[in-house]
Amino acid sequence: GLLICGSLNTITMKIAFTMSGVNLEGHKEVFQKPWFMTLVMFVAMIFALPFDKELCRTSKRKGMAQSLIDSSPLAESQEAGPSWRRKVVMVSIPAMFDVLATGLCSMGFLYIPASVWQLLRGAEMVFAALFAVIFLRRRLWCFHWLGVALCVVGIICVGLASVWGDSSAGGGGEGSSAGMLLVGMGLALGGQVVQAAQVVAEEWLLKDCDLPGLQIVGFEGVWGFLIMICVAFPILYSLPGDDYGHVEDEPDAFAMIASNQHLFGMLALYTFSCATYNMSGIAVTGALSSVHRVMLEAFRTSIVWIFGLTVHYCFDPTSPFGEAWTSWSWLEVCGFLVLMLGQAVYGEMLKVPGLRYPKQGPGEQPMA
Repeated sequence: GLLICGSLNTITMKIAFTMSGVNLEGHKEVFQKPWFMTLVMFVAMIFALPFDKELCRTSKRKGMAQSLIDSSPLAESQEAGPSWRRKVVMVSIPAMFDVLATGLCSMGFLYIPASVWQLLRGAEMVFAALFAVIFLRRRLWCFHWLGVALCVVGIICVGLASVWGDSSAGGGGEGSSAGMLLVGMGLALGGQVVQAAQVVAEEWLLKDCDLPGLQIVGFEGVWGFLIMICVAFPILYSLPGDDYGHVEDEPDAFAMIASNQHLFGMLALYTFSCATYNMSGIAVTGALSSVHRVMLEAFRTSIVWIFGLTVHYCFDPTSPFGEAWTSWSWLEVCGFLVLMLGQAVYGEMLKVPGLRYPKQGPGEQPMA
């Protein structure tokens, strides 16, 4: 479920960005609304709350511990640490990072292939490690730095392969110049910087916030939704831009969705994939080792890439969400393998002879 929903998440977002609808002016245009997709993601995260409540009811029947969501904050036992209300408010801070990170990544997704976007997500580990050293004063061992270096090399290979491959294939089905590819990759990497900052902020701010994982996801969705509606959308609408005089025209987005039932269905499928991905991720966290998580991410990238190649060569070579195999695609494959190797070295799945390792093992990693 985690693998399928994660792959479906990336694929449905890319397809939605290539679909069209009739806007408020009565013109048909492509649905390129990255910030609206950010709102949809937060709506999907909110579904974790009723799911947590149902799990709580099931646990109560089995005599297990009661979930905090069913507890009255006022009736909470007087234990050391922040109150339930304060814990919920604390979740709003990483939600702010998530709004900016997801928005930047979604904007970058407009200009780069799905497989490249998926691969660039590996940069989060690099930035999170650096931020942990700078802000949390964590110690990185030599094998950590080796893993970070390998990830950087892998990301550079993926970026170069994408730009050079686009030039040699005349766009490779994406219809964007090398310059726009660089813009897209820059936005995606910027999103990973913010996402890494979110990881560090969560570790620092939520160390005393012992809310269940599903509740953290759900309340982050609530805060993200409120931030988008009350802050982000008014700012995006008031700033000048290319979307009918706005950076992004959200009323226009609703009109386009209402005019195309296929677009509505794709957004519903995207919402479902986001919700189930978060829930299944929390549900299996305890059962997955770091090896499983890295392998799942590798398989997810492979599925997204195979989907793009299949669409291009088996269905429609002109499809905007298809991907062509170019003479530089082998460099992207090498970058993918080096990136996976770097994550494996960083996570102590592969131990390099001659390097020292902490006795505590993975517990000392700066990455959450």
